[in-house]
Amino acid sequence: MANFRYLLICICLFIPSFVSAGVLKGKVTDEKGVSLPYATVFVQGTTLGTSANGNGDFELMLAPGLYKVVCQYIGYKQGAFNCSFVGDEVKTHTFVLKDQSLEMKEVVVHANTEDPAYPIIRNAIKKRKFHLDQVRSFQTAIYLKGVARSRQLPNKILGQKVKDEQTIVDSAGKGVLYLTEEDADYYSEGNKDKTVIHSVHESGNNNGLGFSQFPSVITFYDNNVNMLGGSSRGFISPISDNALNYYKYKLLGQFDEQGHTIYKIRVLPKRSFEPCYTGTVYIVDEDWAIHSLDLTLAKKSGMDVFDTMKVAQVYLPLRKDTWVIKNQVQYVTVNLLGFDITANFVTVYNKQKVNEPIPDSIFADKVVSTYDRTANKKDSSYWTTARPVPLELDEKRDFVSKDSLFKIVTAPNYLDSLRREANKIKALGPFIGGFSFSSKDYKNIYTTNSLLLGLLSENMINYNIVEGVDIAPKLHWKHAVDTGKTIIGDVAVRYGFSNTHFNSVARLYYSSRNKEFLARQWLYGIEGGQYVYQYNPHNPVSAWFNTYTSLLFRQNDIKLYERREASAFVSRNYGTGFSWMLKASYQQRLPLSNTSSYSFFNLAGTGNEGFTPNIPPHLLTEATAWQKHDAAVIYASVSYRPGITYTQFPDYKVANRSKWPLFTLTYDKGIPGVFNSISDFDKWRFNVIDEVSLKLLGNLKYNFVAGGFLNTRYVSVPDLMHIDGDRGVGYAAPYLQSFQFAQYYDFSNKAPLYGEAHIEYHLNGLLSNKIPLLRQARYYLLFGGNAFYANPGLYYTEAFIGIDNIGWKLFRILRIDFVQSWDSYKGNNSGIRFGLNLPGIPAAKSNPTHSEW
Repeated sequence: MANFRYLLICICLFIPSFVSAGVLKGKVTDEKGVSLPYATVFVQGTTLGTSANGNGDFELMLAPGLYKVVCQYIGYKQGAFNCSFVGDEVKTHTFVLKDQSLEMKEVVVHANTEDPAYPIIRNAIKKRKFHLDQVRSFQTAIYLKGVARSRQLPNKILGQKVKDEQTIVDSAGKGVLYLTEEDADYYSEGNKDKTVIHSVHESGNNNGLGFSQFPSVITFYDNNVNMLGGSSRGFISPISDNALNYYKYKLLGQFDEQGHTIYKIRVLPKRSFEPCYTGTVYIVDEDWAIHSLDLTLAKKSGMDVFDTMKVAQVYLPLRKDTWVIKNQVQYVTVNLLGFDITANFVTVYNKQKVNEPIPDSIFADKVVSTYDRTANKKDSSYWTTARPVPLELDEKRDFVSKDSLFKIVTAPNYLDSLRREANKIKALGPFIGGFSFSSKDYKNIYTTNSLLLGLLSENMINYNIVEGVDIAPKLHWKHAVDTGKTIIGDVAVRYGFSNTHFNSVARLYYSSRNKEFLARQWLYGIEGGQYVYQYNPHNPVSAWFNTYTSLLFRQNDIKLYERREASAFVSRNYGTGFSWMLKASYQQRLPLSNTSSYSFFNLAGTGNEGFTPNIPPHLLTEATAWQKHDAAVIYASVSYRPGITYTQFPDYKVANRSKWPLFTLTYDKGIPGVFNSISDFDKWRFNVIDEVSLKLLGNLKYNFVAGGFLNTRYVSVPDLMHIDGDRGVGYAAPYLQSFQFAQYYDFSNKAPLYGEAHIEYHLNGLLSNKIPLLRQARYYLLFGGNAFYANPGLYYTEAFIGIDNIGWKLFRILRIDFVQSWDSYKGNNSGIRFGLNLPGIPAAKSNPTHSEW
């Protein structure tokens, strides 16, 4: 059930701290006695306050003194209570709030007269940038409580039990799935921000760390607002610069509060399926600032994950023209595969400071989030006194039961029983995912490849016309030496029944990761043996797919050679965005020929039609020669991504990916005269890859490449520059690095200079939300192209238009493209490609530390 926490990305809350403090506690209800959940309770004239819980219960700690405590709830008239404290006494009070009575100014209505809300909204839009820019720096204390509850759970999904020992629900499947609370300080200045987490309490996990980086305060003064990662495009603020193009407004009335006139305005999207909110905003007259809001998003608003999402915010005046957020509540629902889950995140802000000096040390060392050393070590007595928002009954039970259960499920005997259960061979396990075995304490872990059905990994049994049926078992071994130190071994053997060749290869490497800085790592290794490899080291043709096309369509796209090799490699990741790799290899390359012509459906004639030679003719014209030969080769690469930031956990530090592109440079050198080596070439490649969010306009992915040969005195077939082509039957090659209709080896070359470009523009609902069938299915449009150019006689270009986000509910990873290509061979191909559109961008092509078997 730990996976649920990743659906529940949270925002923030507060906790005050006093040496000696009294407590005002009580309840917030309406006139009928109905609880008002998450009401705001604060001291008049200050921003000191708290939030009620989901049952309307509140607690407010106050130092000795006289106070006028105000209670506020959206849609209700404020209530007030005068009290005094002389020490650590406890007082109780129930706030009974009345419905907010609204006044409407008399207006003369003419035909085509717009609603009185529009002039108010125009003023708020004009003042939007003022309120956004006036906060040059911001400091606040935060308290956060996030809880996810199930309203219904299935017993199993995909054969796996859902209700395990750590899932405490009733017979109907109702209960708390995830519960955490945190208190922190937040700092923001310009484009810099930092969160300092002082304490965190995660139910059922004594070592839990909650959420390491609170997002900056959600502000509807931004044109584009994206809460909890609800959409890759974000959503349009009701007071954004172009809001009048997307929203319609209705003035519901006005009221006076603390010397301010407040307008209550209903906001509705002008059109369905636009990234817009529905709900109510309250605007302060003359200041034209947000007083509070209550807004909702539905699935047709373009949300990627959640079914509904609601946000309520309350602002308080800090000084003239400056209103700061006080409380925020976010509520989400998800209904999928029998799971009916709700979650809410209550955030209280306290001790807000605007435009006051922040020490430079706060933003030092590029650390954007840091934990106190004992942040997750606070006991229950600490939280009993420090928690500003009272727990609800089921939350109290959850903390008690799961904290006790944690001791059971982390006991060595229990963990060992899970290990023994996982080691049992399942019915289809070896066929689909291979076999896995773990020794006691997971000191050693052994895994194998699958027998026949592992589409995401190479199978043990395949077919190609070079070897015939080949048996290729692989064993992976991982041995934990110490914290952060690991020995890894791989062994592979392979036998072809048609060419009767037996091959075996092994490698051993040692990984040393800095236990205090997890991104920092050394990797050393050696490799040796004889095995079968594709000419293109990126392995563009998968063995299982070649088996399928060879047996059914007589297409033998995989082209193979044998290689005897002894190599050593070393790599270093500094955790700063910079890494490098160096590999030295001595190889003997041996050409192979086809030895089989079998397929399920033989063509007329000799039975060899359709199959092609194992060495494409174009490669023979490009390479210096293709014969048995020795090669001494040095491979090197460096990568750098600027702008890396860090999160400092209590015991270790990790790196956070930046918004900058990844730059990678590789260099290969064939060295003649080393033993019997005749290879003599110098090859380089430089590429830049990134994904850029365009917010409402979608996102842009690109991969730009330049490379070439500085020396071509002896370039063998495996050393040529090979593009990643694809002529699979409808199946798309990896996006952003491949060419969907290029033949695998027709464009291999040793050109002194070449260029590649891969560009994809994903609209993420833009335009498709205007097309009835696409918008209801939530299918998105995309455009792009791939291009390669070496010289006027060697180039390839293709353009495509496609639909992605195909699937159901959360499972939307399918994509279909129509592709049209043009090339220097006067080819003019077009067709359909189906593929998996996984999030993110692929890793840049660089020299691997070890060969791919």
